[in-house]
Amino acid sequence: MVHSESTSHAGSRYAVLDALRFVLAFWVTVGHFGNFPLFAGVDISTRLGRTLEHGWNSLVFGTPAVIVFFVISGFCIHLPYRDGKRLPLGRYYARRYTRILVPLAGALVLFHYSGKKMQFWGEHSFLWESVLWSLACEEIYYAIYPGLRILRNRFGWKMLLGSAFAVGVVTAATQRYAADWHPYGPFLTALILLPVWLLGCLLAEQARNLAPLASRGNIWLWRFLIWAGSWVAEMLHFKVHLSYTHTMIWFGVLAYFWIKKELAYSGFSPPWKLLVSAGGWSYSLYLVHEPALAFYFKLRLPNLGIFVNWFASFAFILAACYLFYLLVERPSHKLAQKIRLSR
Repeated sequence: MVHSESTSHAGSRYAVLDALRFVLAFWVTVGHFGNFPLFAGVDISTRLGRTLEHGWNSLVFGTPAVIVFFVISGFCIHLPYRDGKRLPLGRYYARRYTRILVPLAGALVLFHYSGKKMQFWGEHSFLWESVLWSLACEEIYYAIYPGLRILRNRFGWKMLLGSAFAVGVVTAATQRYAADWHPYGPFLTALILLPVWLLGCLLAEQARNLAPLASRGNIWLWRFLIWAGSWVAEMLHFKVHLSYTHTMIWFGVLAYFWIKKELAYSGFSPPWKLLVSAGGWSYSLYLVHEPALAFYFKLRLPNLGIFVNWFASFAFILAACYLFYLLVERPSHKLAQKIRLSR
């Protein structure tokens, strides 16, 4: 998941993607730990109380946010090479894995000291059965990107995307009742979601020709649609038992059109600078929000009430993740930039 990848190229800055990365990483965090407890204490023995509590708690679903990250990841990886620019394989792989694996190693250290039991091999690998599952897919996409680029240049997007969608849908169907990605394993999951990642690559080629979108109403309609799509996928998963392993590939199509609209709108109305800045450390937020909360509980702070406790825990998570960015993630970026391999 390339939260840390640059969104600048040839004088163009796609700052909106930085802003969106923070929003998405925070959305995943809230999805794991719970919404603001607006209806805490409501009488759930009444129909109104149950409706309010369950409805409020269903507003945030983290998995679709990860799917949007895949679109942004494909965009960022393909952006520097969208014009057929030579791809220096040695530098490409060295920089990519330095950026991603150094912070990952730091996160695993924090998971260990937070008390998390980790098994790295076998059926129940921690890397696959934790929030880090998406990174396994990302590593696969990074590894095969040079080959995908050759296929795109030879056969074009229609053939490549059409084949990827067909293979992804068929692969998802092999586990009809899977509740999550784990029965597929990293490689088959990456195969299912590959067309979503490729849509991000396609968008990188389309971005420079997007006409500015000047309608605030239109962009908020798209923002509602992407949330509604997320909510529908959540309801299908938990209420209808149509697993998100079958719906996320199609949600990725909606995410592609939404990101395209956000890019177009940013040409008319730039995103908030605070969100853009926070996007620089969204990868750290994604990586270590879980151990950060574990360390917060180890502090054994006094109970100040459910509302204050919620704000205090999230403030601690954000501060801890930003500190991790300063100490681990940002140095890994600087190290990656120094790599000058030509092949």
